Amino acid sequence: MFRFIIGFGTLVLLVMGVFAAQVQSQTPEAAAPDFFIKAEVENTNPYLGQQVTYIVSRYQAIDFPNPPHFEEHPFTGFWHTPLIQRPTYTTTITGREYRVQATYLALFPTLAGSLTIAPARLVIPGDGPEADTILESQSIDIQVRSLPANPPTYYTGAVGRFEISAWFSPEEGQVDQPMNLIVELTGTGNIEGLTEPMLPNLEHWVVGLFGSHIETNVPLSKDFVKGSRRFEWMVVPRQAGEQFFPAIRFSYFDPQTGRYESIRTEPLPVTILSNETGSTFLSPAPAPQQAVLRHGTDIRHIKPVPDSLSSRPITIGPIFWVSVVIPLIVVGGVGLWHWTHLRRLDNRPLARRRRAGQQARQILATARKNPAAPEASIYRALAGYLTDQLDHPIAGMTSSQLATLLTEAGVTPDFIDRVRILLAQAEAGRFAPVNRSPEATTALLDKADNLLDDLELFFTRH
Repeated sequence: MFRFIIGFGTLVLLVMGVFAAQVQSQTPEAAAPDFFIKAEVENTNPYLGQQVTYIVSRYQAIDFPNPPHFEEHPFTGFWHTPLIQRPTYTTTITGREYRVQATYLALFPTLAGSLTIAPARLVIPGDGPEADTILESQSIDIQVRSLPANPPTYYTGAVGRFEISAWFSPEEGQVDQPMNLIVELTGTGNIEGLTEPMLPNLEHWVVGLFGSHIETNVPLSKDFVKGSRRFEWMVVPRQAGEQFFPAIRFSYFDPQTGRYESIRTEPLPVTILSNETGSTFLSPAPAPQQAVLRHGTDIRHIKPVPDSLSSRPITIGPIFWVSVVIPLIVVGGVGLWHWTHLRRLDNRPLARRRRAGQQARQILATARKNPAAPEASIYRALAGYLTDQLDHPIAGMTSSQLATLLTEAGVTPDFIDRVRILLAQAEAGRFAPVNRSPEATTALLDKADNLLDDLELFFTRH
């Protein structure tokens, strides 16, 4: 009997403990916090350059003591842009109601392989002397797939879905007079990362050396980044008549199908007029007849020239030599002071120009040892070198602006064209790298080294 009582009592206590635990787990205040944030992505296995939608949701069960704000998020390995935000909604978690406000961002991975999105951090300012409250989401791991090998000839790094169109402005041209060739890419993808299409070989046209002028239109969208990018070249026709400008081709990688796609414009019909305008050239006016001056009825004679002219040479007097020597001494002294002053100020443009070549070569040498992303190294080396040589930051400049700056510095057109092409190639590779063989990577780095050597020689001479 005694054993039965003890066993029954133990069973009752056990049941009461389980019941108490269940009641405690159902208490909202003990199970759910007042605030928390959660991060998620819609695709953890994207292709290189494919959009990944990143969502950070802010949950609040009570009002914030002060307006919160997210800390700046370092999206290392991603290019990012905001999307249209959704309305606030409510949800219930463990019996507690939350208001949820979600922030949507579009991320485009710029590197293949394993990438990690760092945690988002929300700061809730403290009330008065209270310390700030910081909420942190979880980090997210993403495995980025490389693009397939052997891309088409006209592929320059675009990922998404695009359409292409082209036209002339004005629609009718004249021999040896510039026209504007406009090519527009529209579609879905990283619009701001699109590089200019390759123009076909042109027999009777001359394309400006300074590349294209670029205009980008990316309105805020809800689900996918979409918009247009327009490239405008100055072209000069060299032959008159009814012509067809060749088709312009463009290739992109479609992550939905997993294949490269190629598109092109239709050949553009254009009328080029002759440069014979029928202008009438004015013949030079006859020289006016010299008036004959008379005095009374006779001609006024010119005073005769004396047999000899004699004057004291100016170089004999001391004033001449004093006026020559003193300015030379002053100029030499100022030049000497200026040279020593630049030597002392190690951070001035002269010192940076002297170090520019060595620093650029070190970057390229490091890229040869670790050629995972040669385009990024080439862009950093060349952009840093030109920034130091020109004493002007080139980051963020358009191709036309850079060409103008190089022209003002006296750089020849062939160098400008080489710089423009290599920077465009490196810029494209930074945002959408292309799988290259070791031989192709070495050739690209050799191209950068050769250009750097030629630029060093040019700036040293000038």
